[in-house]
Amino acid sequence: MHEVHPGTTLGRYAIARRAQEPVTGDPSSGQRWVARDSDLERDVVLLVLPLDDPHTDAALDAARRASGVGHPGLTRILDVDHDDERAWVTESFRSDDRSLAELATHGLPAEEVRRITGEVALVLEAARSRGLHHLAISPDSVFVGPDGSVRVRGLAVDAALAGVDEEGDEAAALDGAGVVALAYAGLTGSWPLQTSTSLPAAPRDATGVLPPSHLAVGVPSDLDTICRETLADDAGPSSPGDYAASVSPWSRTPVDDGAAQPLDEAAADDGADAPFADAPGPDDTQVIGVTPAAGAAAQEHRSTAVDSDDDEPTQAISRGATAPSDEPTQVVSAEGSDEPGAARTGRGAAAGAAAVSVAGALAGGGKILGERVGRAAQRTRERAGEAAADRRAQREAIRSSESRDRVSLGSAGSQDDLEPPAPLLPADASEPPSREQSRVVVAIMALFVVVALVVGAVGVSKIGDNTDLSAIFGSDAQGADPVRPTQSSSTSRPSGGGNGARTSEPIPVIGAIGYDPNGDGAEHNSEAQRVYDDDLSTSWTTEGYESPNFGNKGGVGIVLDLGQARQVRSATLQLPQATTVQVFVGDEAGIAGTELGRSEGKNGSVTITGRSAARGQYVTIWFTTTVQSDDGRHRASLAEVVLR
Repeated sequence: MHEVHPGTTLGRYAIARRAQEPVTGDPSSGQRWVARDSDLERDVVLLVLPLDDPHTDAALDAARRASGVGHPGLTRILDVDHDDERAWVTESFRSDDRSLAELATHGLPAEEVRRITGEVALVLEAARSRGLHHLAISPDSVFVGPDGSVRVRGLAVDAALAGVDEEGDEAAALDGAGVVALAYAGLTGSWPLQTSTSLPAAPRDATGVLPPSHLAVGVPSDLDTICRETLADDAGPSSPGDYAASVSPWSRTPVDDGAAQPLDEAAADDGADAPFADAPGPDDTQVIGVTPAAGAAAQEHRSTAVDSDDDEPTQAISRGATAPSDEPTQVVSAEGSDEPGAARTGRGAAAGAAAVSVAGALAGGGKILGERVGRAAQRTRERAGEAAADRRAQREAIRSSESRDRVSLGSAGSQDDLEPPAPLLPADASEPPSREQSRVVVAIMALFVVVALVVGAVGVSKIGDNTDLSAIFGSDAQGADPVRPTQSSSTSRPSGGGNGARTSEPIPVIGAIGYDPNGDGAEHNSEAQRVYDDDLSTSWTTEGYESPNFGNKGGVGIVLDLGQARQVRSATLQLPQATTVQVFVGDEAGIAGTELGRSEGKNGSVTITGRSAARGQYVTIWFTTTVQSDDGRHRASLAEVVLR
């Protein structure tokens, strides 16, 4: 591939700069370059392949199959072409995206690692449902946008280029393990697998790859456990979806809790004013634990410190210590003094007692507290194992083992030590209850009856209040529309009976964003909220295109977020122009969900009603035709949407 360099022209694409190191680590194999599309005047990524490579044909075939998976979490494949010497795959490009490898190098909060890898797992699981697997996932193939959106590059293609060809359960398990490796990379800044990546290799000992908790502070116990089981015990998730279920839930928005600093930087910042600068005597203070700001990459063979932005105490953890607990902790004086110094609870997972003891010793120039630290660290590791087992209840063997560790016959109190409760009935069951006991029982029963009657009366009186009957029953029993009347299009279902059509309460929309999967991903996002502002004088409009078919992109649209999965029966659109529009409902943004219906060549108030209700969190309004504006460019627009 030495003949490809900046300035080389491949078809309509002019090579500008390298986008990624060789996909397989072999310079003679495929390489990705940023190039300029001279026809559409946009930047793209070209995966350039030598025609004489034995894996090129398989990679091109994989690219053609992957191009049919229209998921917003996948980098879009725009074109596949070749000349006499080379072949290339054209992929979409976003200049402000950053790779997971770059983010991990600078440190990531543990909960942001959970969010990113969880989103990657959902993307790969969606691809698996279409019969495709990645099989070569790495930190260099995962990208995060400024808005927190996550995209995966190289679906099926990178693996084909590397000669990896797995199918079925083996392929699903391989992708599941790959997502776990991404989590390890995000937590530690190193790569635990043998495949090629820009991150350094993860440190190892005699048993294999070191757990993340040995390299970084603030590693949640469940992420630490799944990394250890997958990378050391070969007992990882069976699929990307299995991983997502194991680490859920995660934040829907980017998490930025700050990252850990190297120990020398934190010590230099704190100086003599650092907490524990005056090392206490061995019997003066007992360190119960502290909570660090978040997990971040740690350097091999050295301790790592956290210096948070809100003046929290600096904590450090040695390479061999763990940080599993999520409980609020404090520093307690053994002599019961009231001196200030309670450690505030931070966000993320807590560092163990050993971590704080080492931090105090390092900050004050003292020695590591020996046996006490060891015992505290051991207790912390045991609690971490218990928490991980509870969170991942499906792993019966682990849960059963740790449950036996937590409960012993010797720790249970003797039955004779407990004071028996006062009996409601005589100890001798053969004796009839006394009159006093009978009165108590009757009074209790009467009280229950009265309470039940009151609750029932209140409940009956409120039946139908503030209730979305269509969401519950999926029927046409709906109340009057309090917002505005609608006009049914040709795809609307006629109302039955002589009472006229009845509509339900509108479904609230919590957010909207432009949708351009075949372009730059955005479509006048700043105007998106106008479609649910109850103001017909404002509207969302697509970008201006020179051709009526959106520059051969097939269509663009806008995605509405309902906040949670809802039953959607109809969508009333206020269309300023006569265009062709489709409505899709699904659990993911895009046109892969259930099509509610379509409208062709109509404007004004148009209601699209499905044959049956479609359930999903996202509603995508997809335009496939445009109208020419006064400036000669073609656009589509939408003033308002009401969902029911």
